[in-house]
Amino acid sequence: MDEIPNVPDNPQIDKGGNLWKTLLLTFLGTTMSILLTFGTSQLVAQHRRAQERHLTASMVMGNIEKFASTMENFSEKMAVRDTFAAYLLSIPMDSLDNPKSENLLNKFLSLNYPLLKHDKSVEKVFSNSIDTWKNTGNFRFIEGVGQMFSQMDYWEELHNGLLDEMQQEIAEINKNPDAHPGRTSTAKLMRDPNFRRILGRFHNLAIQERYVADHMRYINRYLMKLMDISEEEVMAFAHKDEDNAEAIVGEPKKRLSEFVTPELNIDSLPAMEEWLGE
Repeated sequence: MDEIPNVPDNPQIDKGGNLWKTLLLTFLGTTMSILLTFGTSQLVAQHRRAQERHLTASMVMGNIEKFASTMENFSEKMAVRDTFAAYLLSIPMDSLDNPKSENLLNKFLSLNYPLLKHDKSVEKVFSNSIDTWKNTGNFRFIEGVGQMFSQMDYWEELHNGLLDEMQQEIAEINKNPDAHPGRTSTAKLMRDPNFRRILGRFHNLAIQERYVADHMRYINRYLMKLMDISEEEVMAFAHKDEDNAEAIVGEPKKRLSEFVTPELNIDSLPAMEEWLGE
């Protein structure tokens, strides 16, 4: 009698089930790999945008600090001009023609009137990178920066406008001297109501520019708190050009005084024909 073959205790699993299991595991592995890759890319992109916002914010606040520093410096220069203006406006009308008055006015007009300018490239960088600020919820920072840039434009126009008005008034009197009373150009200028009004504005301008410098620094500290950026970082951006130039070049920048030479004395010059080679 033939022996009955041994029957296995557990039936063999269908090979088709192994195939589906393998496909499912492959699908899950691929999906997880895609999700991890996508998630990592998103984290990297978010980190990069955060770095860009931090750098841009530091540049912007450095620009504001530099403008405030310039305004503070200009207020001191306006104070000197205010002193000259006070002396000039105190001269009696019947004493405007004397040499002392003319000398004082000439010294006032010879003072270098500094023009106020700010670096608008930083404003463009901020405007062009506005997309990096979306969905951050930091609208107070964006609004504050916008107000500061607007203030810069306003005070730049006001400061430089005073010089334009003064130059226009001087040019008008020089162009039509007979239309203005007075024997000398000094008397004509100092009798002009518009010129006297311009001189009277130096006092308020010195006060306003000193206040604006303090106000901008106050707002800047507020912006630093919003962005969690230290004052050291902001100051580094504000004065990076001043601090780095000499270190990079390896020698200090020359001053104007090093190029100044004595005025030419006609008695010390050769005859004109000899100089011209005739």
